[in-house]
Amino acid sequence: MDDVEDFSIVKMRKPQLFNYLKSVFPTKINVLLLLFIVNISLFSQKREIDKKIDSISFYLKNAKGADKFLYLKRAVLLSEELKIDSLIKHTSIEYAKQSYFRKDTLGLTFSVNKLLKHFQLKKDSFSLAKAYHLKALNLKIKNNIDSTFYYFHKSKNIYIDLKDSIEIGRKLLSMANLQLNEKDYLGGEITAIEGIKYIEPIKEYRTLISLYQALGNALAHTKKPKEARVYYLKARKINKFINLKYYREKNFLNLSTNIGMTFKDEGDFKKATTLFKEGLSYDSLETKYPAQYQILLGNLSSIYFEQGKIEKAIEGYKIVLNSRIKSKNIYTQSVSHSFLAEVYLKNKNYSLAKKHAKKGLVLARKTRNTKQILDCLILLSRITKGKIAKKYLREYIKLNDSLFARERNLKNQFAKVRYETDKKDKENANLKEANTKKQLELEREQQQKVIAWLLAGVSFLFIGFSANIVRNRRKKVVFESKMKQIEVREKERQKIAKSLHDEVAGDLRMLHLKLEKNNQTEEANSLDIIKENVRNLSHQLSSESFEDVFFKDQIINLISDFFETGFRVKVEEIDSVNWQEINNSIKRTLFLSVRESIQNAKKHGAAKNVVLNFNERKNIVFLTISDNGKGFDLSDKRSGIGLKNMKERIEDINGVFSIESEIEKGTTIKIQIPKNGN
Repeated sequence: MDDVEDFSIVKMRKPQLFNYLKSVFPTKINVLLLLFIVNISLFSQKREIDKKIDSISFYLKNAKGADKFLYLKRAVLLSEELKIDSLIKHTSIEYAKQSYFRKDTLGLTFSVNKLLKHFQLKKDSFSLAKAYHLKALNLKIKNNIDSTFYYFHKSKNIYIDLKDSIEIGRKLLSMANLQLNEKDYLGGEITAIEGIKYIEPIKEYRTLISLYQALGNALAHTKKPKEARVYYLKARKINKFINLKYYREKNFLNLSTNIGMTFKDEGDFKKATTLFKEGLSYDSLETKYPAQYQILLGNLSSIYFEQGKIEKAIEGYKIVLNSRIKSKNIYTQSVSHSFLAEVYLKNKNYSLAKKHAKKGLVLARKTRNTKQILDCLILLSRITKGKIAKKYLREYIKLNDSLFARERNLKNQFAKVRYETDKKDKENANLKEANTKKQLELEREQQQKVIAWLLAGVSFLFIGFSANIVRNRRKKVVFESKMKQIEVREKERQKIAKSLHDEVAGDLRMLHLKLEKNNQTEEANSLDIIKENVRNLSHQLSSESFEDVFFKDQIINLISDFFETGFRVKVEEIDSVNWQEINNSIKRTLFLSVRESIQNAKKHGAAKNVVLNFNERKNIVFLTISDNGKGFDLSDKRSGIGLKNMKERIEDINGVFSIESEIEKGTTIKIQIPKNGN
């Protein structure tokens, strides 16, 4: 019984405890005695809390080896019991970090739930941002790429509200790297630039170096090695500020590799070789930084291969393969095998080429390295003969087509995430604005009653306005009818485009590779032109979805498809148009016009630069497309059917189409489309 009472005393607050003691002890009890008992109870509580904090510290310090996760979990649960905010966040994040390193999705889920619970109790935005970040990592392990991007984006937006530039930059870096991994190079470039804007002013060098590298990689993949090198050099310049020697040296080696590759892409093998050899001269490189050693030697060997130094290339690739076997890196072993297969094929050693291609295919499939699977399949289709070769070729075509579709879909998904988030933010802002307006309207209501009689005096004007409304309504009905007709036509075009891409183009690809394999080069080249024409026709006929993706992002994706050295497309004032208010059929018409114009400028006009200028004035959307190509004679009736189709599509929706062109001075297309058909 005494134990129960003592326990109750400890749990009481000071006023409750004082009243309780007065009821238990004689009324003349010494006050000092009461205070003494109170202090003892409080001291007991504090000692218990200190004991638990010491336990948490012990668990965190000794979270190693087999007991690591057991100790970390105990630390999380004790922190929750103590209800100390900083400890809850720290222990949950530490547990999640270790879970991610061992790809433990259950551990990550555990930490996410703890942080979400903490957010619900305390409304702590940091906990929510961190929970979204950890959820993104969990989905990344599961290879759910679009959802990973979504939660990185959500985490980033919370950090924007918190004004935490470092975390904003880090999330944008994660998003950019995801996009680059999925070959959304233009999207990755835009995201990396956004991240740099946050990180450059605060000089958080580790993140800034990674963002410069990401931007450089995006530019390198879009065949802009010179521009890529600018950012690689920027990263190398600030690398000296990194305190930790390990990261500093690793960054230097990676950047040397990247800079060397930009010279290789430009055909300057001498400068590239110098940089690769400089990196390889690092003391104990293979032991200290095996991955960097393997990449540097592999790149040097690829230059030997390009120069026709086959034996030196084989020697280098073999050393790299042995190093990767030693490192137990199965993923990169498949890369080495495919390189060796290619070089042996070049050397006409078909048995060794086949051996390495098969080995590379097995390892690539085991690690789900789709790029290497494709490389090995196409190599095996060239090395083998008959039915086996056809089997490898069919598998290659099937996988390549599915990957192309996946890449396009992910591009649109990344754009969709930005669209939906921005749309939601705008809706919230509009809701807030609407509430403010409603309040103002209530305040004005009384005033409006006073001046109501004035409205009677102008009622006759209503008749005129009504007539005008009827006219406009009729125009709107006609306009909407045209929109529906356009949508029906676009659906039919889509069916034809799909048939061309899936059936005709696929058959042509099979035939092209067969001709190429049989050394029928001239026939293969002729068929390649036909295949490209079919592909272009398929793309021209296909329609884009504007329901879930910003028009701006669709234009960006379109431009990325035309990226080529010596050919640039610049977009101006696209954000000046409120695209959410524009009918999808109008957006589709503008999109098709842009695509047709860029194709004409590049293919027929031999242009180097194209400028797209968008504008919106008085409910009319303006688009001007200018190029610096060779132009053409407008009086020549042989002008392309594409321009005629463009003109018809625009005039179908009450738009105005005009074209100006002068020989050797380029072409300018001007388009005006009313937003509502008036």
